[in-house]
Amino acid sequence: MIFKSLIIYSYSNKEVFKEYTFNECGLNVILGERKEEGQETNGVGKTTMVESINFLLGGSCPNDFKGKEALINKDIFLILQVIKDGENVFLGRLINQPDIGYVLYSNSLTFDLGQWTVKEEYKAFINNFLIDQSEKEPAFSSLREYIIRDEKKGFIDIKLPNRTPIYEAMYFAYLFGLPFDFEFDISKIKKEQKELNKKLSLINSLKNEIGDLKLKEEKINNEIRELDEIIMNVKFTEKLQRDANEYSYSKDEYNKVQNSIFELEHIKKQYEKNINDLEEKIEEIKLLNDLEPFYEQLIGYFPEDIKQNYEQIQYFYNFMVDNRGEYFRHKIENIDDQIKEKSKELNKIGNALSKKSLAFINTDIISDFSRINEEKNEKFEELAEIRVKINLYKEKSDVTSQINKLKTEVLRLTEIKQNIYTNFQNKVSEIQKLFNDFVKKAYKESGILEFELNNKTGINNSTGRIEINCQIDDEKSHGRLYMKINMFDLTWFVNGLKNEGGKVPLLIHDGSYSKPDKHAKERLLNYVDNLLKGIGKGQYFITVNIDELEQEVFNDFDKKGLIVAKLKRGNNNKDRFLGFRYTN
Repeated sequence: MIFKSLIIYSYSNKEVFKEYTFNECGLNVILGERKEEGQETNGVGKTTMVESINFLLGGSCPNDFKGKEALINKDIFLILQVIKDGENVFLGRLINQPDIGYVLYSNSLTFDLGQWTVKEEYKAFINNFLIDQSEKEPAFSSLREYIIRDEKKGFIDIKLPNRTPIYEAMYFAYLFGLPFDFEFDISKIKKEQKELNKKLSLINSLKNEIGDLKLKEEKINNEIRELDEIIMNVKFTEKLQRDANEYSYSKDEYNKVQNSIFELEHIKKQYEKNINDLEEKIEEIKLLNDLEPFYEQLIGYFPEDIKQNYEQIQYFYNFMVDNRGEYFRHKIENIDDQIKEKSKELNKIGNALSKKSLAFINTDIISDFSRINEEKNEKFEELAEIRVKINLYKEKSDVTSQINKLKTEVLRLTEIKQNIYTNFQNKVSEIQKLFNDFVKKAYKESGILEFELNNKTGINNSTGRIEINCQIDDEKSHGRLYMKINMFDLTWFVNGLKNEGGKVPLLIHDGSYSKPDKHAKERLLNYVDNLLKGIGKGQYFITVNIDELEQEVFNDFDKKGLIVAKLKRGNNNKDRFLGFRYTN
């Protein structure tokens, strides 16, 4: 795909406000004038131009456009003319209709929207238009922020902030033409393995209670048989006697648990009092802040022994609040958990007591039958829960076997991926050489661009990820850091043009040449322009201000036709990006 031109049309004015024609190969410079004094930006539209291109490539409507009366009243239509597979295509979006887009397959442009195709799902259309999604490649929408980098968030490092590592690694591998799906293939197996590990942990937690569970299972079975016998033989007297004994036992247990809760609550209050006492002491010590001025006024100085004693007391109580206070808070949290568990136990015993008491209240035989059947159902529910745990424990060997098979599969896949990656070593060497060529041209020194396949197979390892290390000397300087990122991006960009048929035919850097050394960026930009023209494809868009390169460099760029937009104030705002001013 080749960018031909960018057109700004107003339906209200029925005229083309601006048209920018692009170089089909090589450098495309969007030039702005120097900032006004006291202004963070020069406000002529360099970034707005980049954001408009991003909008036409499926991005969100620029925030700067939203709610602007001048844009709404002029009903602005943005159009990007491209050549795709030899066919002329116009991509259009109305600022007043940011949720949809328009496409026109034609050699001539018309502003009659009736002849354009409306794309309700414009972002999805662009994804398929620019990258063949049938090949299961990353969507253009995922790659766009790496292809169009902006100074605000794109030049902190080669990686973008707050991105999911597995996806970012995949996108970089794709951009460099390296295998990009290794980690995903292996992570699917690891996800299954993690689920089984959780299950095995749960099984292992039953190890110490499995014996008790089996005994309890037998006990409940016996109790159910006894209840059946009572029902069959109408032995309610025996049942009543047993209920009375159990009621008495439960009552004792209820009292014990209740007393335990009271005791825990008392301890909790004591801990809370300790914290309050410490904090009160600190407040009291703060009242002594006037002590030093008092002595200064009284005797002209603050006695050293009193000062030292005061500081020691203050330090001690601050330490106690920070350390013992935290210890007490931790203890309170533990007590709260214990009270919560004890309260559950208390409610359970209380419910049992309520049911047992019914045996002494009811006087008719039907109620006795109902009550016993209800108790029997409760026993069956309890028995079912116990059997679930017992049956789960029986699965231990099977689950362990499944985990071992998955581990083996991870090892097998990792070895296969390692063998495949080994075949890319010549390509990696070419990429490293290309990066070093850029560094040598810019700074006359070498840099580091290393790729390593993570073949560690631990459950928490990012197995299959191609990890990247990119460094140049003195990159703590903002200028050098920006240049490192410029050169890193140019490396995957140019490498792709050479080897991948130009799947990503453009690269846009907005604001990244504001800080680097003038001579370094001049050498790099000239080298890149010549390199792209030698390859015969690839468009590199950059934004710069008039004071960020020597005037003679801009004169040379101008002669070569590399400056595609000269944006500035004055001339009744006609030389701004949109051809008019839309902000105050």
